[in-house]
Amino acid sequence: MYWTKASFFCLLGVIVFSARNAAAQDNTPYSRFGLGELSRSENAVNLGMGGVAQAFASPQAVNYVNPASYSRLQLVTFDVGVNGGVRRLATANESSQSGFGTLAYLQLGMPLRKNWGLNIGLRPLTRVAYNIAESEERTFFDTLKVPLVNQFEGNGGIYQAYVGTGIAFGNFSVGANFGYLFGNVTNSTKVLYPSESTILPSRSSRRTSYGSFFYNVGLQQVVPLGKDLSLSFGLSGSLEQKLTARRETMKETLFYDASSDEYDTRDTIEYTSGDRGNVIYPQNIGGGIMITKADKFTFGVDYNTSKWSNFRNYDAPDSTQDSWRLNIGGQFVPNAQSFTGYWNKVAYRMGGFFGKDYVKLGTGDMNIWGFSIGAGFPVKRIMPAVNQFTLINAAFEVGSRGNQERLKETYYRVTIGFTLSDRWFIKTKYD
Repeated sequence: MYWTKASFFCLLGVIVFSARNAAAQDNTPYSRFGLGELSRSENAVNLGMGGVAQAFASPQAVNYVNPASYSRLQLVTFDVGVNGGVRRLATANESSQSGFGTLAYLQLGMPLRKNWGLNIGLRPLTRVAYNIAESEERTFFDTLKVPLVNQFEGNGGIYQAYVGTGIAFGNFSVGANFGYLFGNVTNSTKVLYPSESTILPSRSSRRTSYGSFFYNVGLQQVVPLGKDLSLSFGLSGSLEQKLTARRETMKETLFYDASSDEYDTRDTIEYTSGDRGNVIYPQNIGGGIMITKADKFTFGVDYNTSKWSNFRNYDAPDSTQDSWRLNIGGQFVPNAQSFTGYWNKVAYRMGGFFGKDYVKLGTGDMNIWGFSIGAGFPVKRIMPAVNQFTLINAAFEVGSRGNQERLKETYYRVTIGFTLSDRWFIKTKYD
């Protein structure tokens, strides 16, 4: 096996794009709750269709959302995705924006035998990135009023390394992902006083490290409707899982360093390490239906729900609630078999979603919505005789949650996926 030059430049593009966005400073205050902002599980193909994925299966696309889809893999496929964009935060009185960028997924799917596939991968589960300042006035000794600033900061994230398999029995498929969840999240609160104050600024920080096994399972059923036309059903999810964690806490007094414009540690007041506990990760269930005409069009609808009201972090509840999401979308290919006209072979995608977010602040629900467009661009092989197939999948998504009475978050995200496929284990024949 060897990769074409086009494949090499695709990989190079991934590295450059990721490096360029690595230093982007994200700020999403809602990542303060639960385990952080949940990363999307769909690949660039499904994101372009509004996130529809439960009943989706393809010989060349690796669909992590439903592992039963691995049974339909026909090519060894290296699939890597990166995303980046802009996030805008707005209240009734002010607004701000920040950039973000990260690896979206990295996976290798392959057929083991006919109707039996395997996937090995790495992807982010959550991301924490927030910096919030809140001013208040505090009273000391009954009469002394001192203005101060509470600065809440958080960073880190959790990742999933996994292996999955799917097997088909006729038109029915079953699959499962098993893996290890790992990462750490740091949350801190600074209390800052005016420079002329004699009260020392302070910081309380908490670093939680996660490490635990996880799983999710999936089913798919294909119902033929006619020549090249089929109806597919998909179901996937996992029951409530208990994750293990270890926590360190620290309380410090600070001093202001004018040369660096930062607050540094003056003295450590208290430090604890190795406090072990459990995190209850909620039950997730999703189902979907999709109609497909081979090499022509696909249209589907998904419904996903998570029981975040049962989430617990070291036995403590958080500002979370049961969530749901409805996804609708599809794709269209003008003429996949065309020998002329490149744009006839491009897959054009569109979709959207709406639902209820897992974060709950106050008495009202937080609605979420978004829409997306995307495309799949086939890359011409340099040597037509070789068994290599390369696709560049792009998705542009606009989404929002919350409202300006409290905090409205709007994001504009681009996801680029590079799908590099090849046929392995082909026996050479001689005349």
